[in-house]
Amino acid sequence: MIARRRLLRCLLGAGASLSLSFFKKGSVHGAAAPSEAKVPLARLRSPWSFAEIEFTKKIKTHRGLQPSTFPGYVIRVPDAIANRLALKDGLYAISRICPHEGCPINFYRRRADAPFPLTVEEFANPMLVCTCHQSAFDPAQGGKVLSGPAPRPPWTFDFVIRGGNVVIRDLEPGGEKWG
Repeated sequence: MIARRRLLRCLLGAGASLSLSFFKKGSVHGAAAPSEAKVPLARLRSPWSFAEIEFTKKIKTHRGLQPSTFPGYVIRVPDAIANRLALKDGLYAISRICPHEGCPINFYRRRADAPFPLTVEEFANPMLVCTCHQSAFDPAQGGKVLSGPAPRPPWTFDFVIRGGNVVIRDLEPGGEKWG
């Protein structure tokens, strides 16, 4: 009986750690977690250029405040779209965590780049797509859900421009549930 419980705990623990490996929980040996993520503006000069980021913040858990890392993208959108959406400095900073079930989201410039069939008919702009259930989000429409089971657009990051860098300062409230 005890051996069976131990085996179940090991299996459940391994499964949980594999499923959460997308999110980097905690820090090694008590090292301080960074509070800002930075991307040089020089990497985001042309329309639809993008950079991956990892933003770490402390979130409330059953063990108290713990650092958790949230992956994301900073995307330079064309000026006409940025003006229509009133985007700060023509940039869209978005979480790579799907609001449906917390799966990774990837950025695809063309429909042919997606490694699976998409149910979205129109693909005029680059698109963000969930790798698990293929929810598709349009960054040209503020992350609007175009298809799939996602209940809302991905969470966004608050940022400032400082010293030639995009500096991520925080995650939109609600995004912490996947951290």
